[in-house]
Amino acid sequence: MRKVLIILFLAVISCKDTSTNSNITTELNETERIHIELPELNNWNELYSDELVKKRFDENSNNGTTIIGVYLNNETAKRKDSLDHIDFTDYCLFFILDKEQKRKIKNTDLKKIFDIQINKTSVREIEIEDAINKVYSDSTLIAADKPYLLEEYSKIPKTYSAINLIKPFSDDHNYIVVYVYNLINIKNHLVYGGYYLDFNGMESIENARMNNDSIISEFVKANEK
Repeated sequence: MRKVLIILFLAVISCKDTSTNSNITTELNETERIHIELPELNNWNELYSDELVKKRFDENSNNGTTIIGVYLNNETAKRKDSLDHIDFTDYCLFFILDKEQKRKIKNTDLKKIFDIQINKTSVREIEIEDAINKVYSDSTLIAADKPYLLEEYSKIPKTYSAINLIKPFSDDHNYIVVYVYNLINIKNHLVYGGYYLDFNGMESIENARMNNDSIISEFVKANEK
């Protein structure tokens, strides 16, 4: 049984303080906390309100982090009463860092924030084809504490996204996860979204991008009102 991967890897590129950077807006929100709507999705169920799911995810979260929602795929959702005995893949969660909610985020800030975070961490870049060709044959390619950035993009309004490969466990070189990281502007508040899918070549990367964009698009739409 593999542990659920959550805030540990989101925090790798999200927990760095960007508040002192002069390129980021210094305006403040009138209200720090806002209501965030969680949409209904066809292929995933939002289950953070479930006691067992909440406990499983909270035990891996960091101080100063507030989880907003957790989407498990339909098959996993059916087995939510047995979460301690099943592997996790194809899931998404949304969270905020409490200390960032004062700052009034603009859409143009998302790329700047992403660049600051990447520059302050050990995330490295690699071409997708190189990653696919080497990730299993070279056990040293990805370290548990050093994700690889495959691609960054801004396709969905009010978001900035990046596709990464992560190795959750240092003693298991064959278990690699595609992790799509999202910075989202919801009513001028910074929200983080992370989508996870087990890596299995190019198809898994394409599916991760497609699934992530589907979830994030619906999340943004639900919070436009």
